[in-house]
Amino acid sequence: MNKINFLSSKILAGAVLSIPLFFGISGVSMAFNPITSQMDLGSKGDNVTNLQTFFSSNSSIYPEGLVTGYYGGLTVNAVNRFQSAYGLDQVGRVGPLTISKINSLIANGGWGDVFAPMLYSPTVNIGRNSATFSWTTNENSVSEIFYSNTPVVINEGDIDSKGFGVVSGNTALNNNIAGISQQVTINGLQSSTTYYYMLVSTDVSGNVSVASVNNTFVTTN
Repeated sequence: MNKINFLSSKILAGAVLSIPLFFGISGVSMAFNPITSQMDLGSKGDNVTNLQTFFSSNSSIYPEGLVTGYYGGLTVNAVNRFQSAYGLDQVGRVGPLTISKINSLIANGGWGDVFAPMLYSPTVNIGRNSATFSWTTNENSVSEIFYSNTPVVINEGDIDSKGFGVVSGNTALNNNIAGISQQVTINGLQSSTTYYYMLVSTDVSGNVSVASVNNTFVTTN
């Protein structure tokens, strides 16, 4: 499963949770050597050096950033973080699947776009049987709202490339065209009813931000 990284601030009196599916620094171009053999705790040599060099360019994966050529506990932890972030079994060793994913990233220039969109200026227009939410994002994104008359439940999992799975609740979508201005209308609501909701924006690289987790609104009479 993808690891979810939560960054918080305030929006609509609720928490803003930014969820990048991949971790690292965007806009950094570096050349890395591919991994050519499997590795485990205690391994030494050039492949370990290459692995540590690649991981050291991403502080979310390998915050210590040490390039020693020795596969010790810090490298095991970094491999576990990498495997978690990219939906691999967290075994702490570099096997064929992990090698394939690392080399794919290296071949495509590194970590790529790793930043989730930021959500700004949310407003809501609430009616008797509908509610229209509007907000902006700092990059082109598609948006939706999860809502329910009971608290929306999410868990970790890769559902539709969001990095989490929705266990309960309904979904309302925008026009599914990526843009800066977001507007989502929820129809078919009951009057005089309290609803819980979450705003979700996903950029073109699949990075996700979730805002106002289980904030509430009440429809009119």
